[in-house]
Amino acid sequence: MAAKKKTSTKKSKVKAKAKAKPASQPKKKASSKKASTKKKVATQKKVSAKKVSAKKVSAKKVASAPKVSPLRGKSVDEWAAKKLTGWQEDALKLIRALVVRHAPLATLELKWGQPVWEQNGPFAYARPSAKHLTFGFWRGADLDDPSNVLEGDGDRMRHVKITSIEDVSRLPLEAFIKEAVDLNEKKGNPTKREGASPSATAAPSPPPTRMDRKNAPPRSQLHRQGHR
Repeated sequence: MAAKKKTSTKKSKVKAKAKAKPASQPKKKASSKKASTKKKVATQKKVSAKKVSAKKVSAKKVASAPKVSPLRGKSVDEWAAKKLTGWQEDALKLIRALVVRHAPLATLELKWGQPVWEQNGPFAYARPSAKHLTFGFWRGADLDDPSNVLEGDGDRMRHVKITSIEDVSRLPLEAFIKEAVDLNEKKGNPTKREGASPSATAAPSPPPTRMDRKNAPPRSQLHRQGHR
């Protein structure tokens, strides 16, 4: 009888273990679900990280792209038609005619967003404002100004404010133009530091294109006139 009881108890234990085994299976399924969700989260993070890095690369490319001035390749006439009002455009035409008459070897082109006249370096510029047109000189502080019409408090540059077409003939612009060119011929390019090598410039200027020189006499004729 005791042996039968032992065998029955063993059988009952085996049955109990067999019944207990299926209960552990859902745990394995739950653990597998957790692992799959972890893998999904990890892959999503990798994908998002790749997208962020791609955006950074594209942003760097955009930032590193060189900025091109909207005035590049534009002529002074196109600039004037876009930037100046009616009377300002007429005043600039008169100023250009004065420069051609008194500095026939000077060149004119757009630099630093404005018309710049050059002869052995820049000597004059024009800049529009809401109510006036500025006509300035690189070496304005060295110009003779008995009427005290030049404005500015810098160590070198000065300008006049033209508020009407009549100001072009009223102000001593002809004398300023002549003297500004003479100073450049004597002292050199004003954008270069004094005592510096020819390559060291404060504002590098590319080779200018000749403009406003249709009525200018040849250089040889000017030299012959100078020696008379």
